[in-house]
Amino acid sequence: MTLMRSDVVIRGVGMTPFGKFLGSSMKDMGRRAALAALEDAGMEVGDIQAVFFANALAGLITGQESIRGETVTYPLGFGTIPVHNVENACASGGNALHLAWLSVASGLYDTVLALGVEKANHEDRARTFRAFGAGMDVEDGFAVGDGAGEDRSPFVDRQARLAQTLFGERGVTMDGLARVTSRSLENARLNPMAHRRFGGSPEDVLKARVVVDPLTVLMSSPISDGAAAAVVTRRPGDRDVRILASRLATRPPKGTAGPGAAKAAGLAAYEQAGLGPGDVDFAEVHDASVAYELLTWSELGLCAPGQEEEWAMTGVTERSGAMPVNVSGGLVGRGHALGASGLAQVHDITQQIRGEAGELQLPHVRVGLAQIGGGVIDWETAASTVHILAGA
Repeated sequence: MTLMRSDVVIRGVGMTPFGKFLGSSMKDMGRRAALAALEDAGMEVGDIQAVFFANALAGLITGQESIRGETVTYPLGFGTIPVHNVENACASGGNALHLAWLSVASGLYDTVLALGVEKANHEDRARTFRAFGAGMDVEDGFAVGDGAGEDRSPFVDRQARLAQTLFGERGVTMDGLARVTSRSLENARLNPMAHRRFGGSPEDVLKARVVVDPLTVLMSSPISDGAAAAVVTRRPGDRDVRILASRLATRPPKGTAGPGAAKAAGLAAYEQAGLGPGDVDFAEVHDASVAYELLTWSELGLCAPGQEEEWAMTGVTERSGAMPVNVSGGLVGRGHALGASGLAQVHDITQQIRGEAGELQLPHVRVGLAQIGGGVIDWETAASTVHILAGA
């Protein structure tokens, strides 16, 4: 396999807090994240040659279709440059960064912006849940419980099924799920950008309201509004974070055995970077629910299948552990603004590698991995991106 140039870097990152912001528009949030990333990069609007704009739900939530990125970037004065609209469910932000990397690695552009924005909350909460349901194959779909799509996201049913799989096939317990959830909530308590900043013990997690058995409300990510951005370039700088690998994969064809989207993207990313799971110092992985996170550990080769409960109960993935995961709080703690979540992961990894993560700073980290999945087809994740980032 021929790989393109490896001198593509992230020069600047920016994001807004994640939360429920009914009074904020996509334009408001997108402007703040984009300008923050440009300021961090020491660049101006005129330095950007293309924008890759990620969003998943605007058409169903706000009614804005077709030119979502153009409407957000127009007030910022980007002018006549290309604006590429990227929609791939929860993986939209990771997909936008992948295309941004590809456009610079190919030599087409020198400097581009990946920008993800999501305004998922609406006064009519059922409208939000129905919009989430569009991230599955609507002609086929999967069986969900009564009320899914009206009083909750239908994906919670899928996450509950993943939890049962962990219980039956991997020996995971409710205590294990609660321990990892608590880790994320406690990390988020220290993250000024996080949606959930109240922390929580494993006991708090287990006592919370059950949404779909066995998952409590704290075991799943909140529905968040927010934006995140990254300036991608090949111009050399002194605060750069290198993109060692950028890969996107989809689920295997129906009836075909093979790795799922996350594993396939991870294997391709390791090959591209010339690294293995043991070379990764820390990771931000998709955790729309805590069950998805535990399965992803083994999908990415971070732990062996069946080792998840041991990792959960012995604190391997905590900030002080051997393999810190979701130090930002993850989607469970930081929040899940679909189109922005993948870029928020990259924002947090970039800050860690630079040594700028404040109270969440890890000691001596150089290589970070970001994985974000999106959508569901026949009970499996439809798409996943994996990025491996490293210090210059």
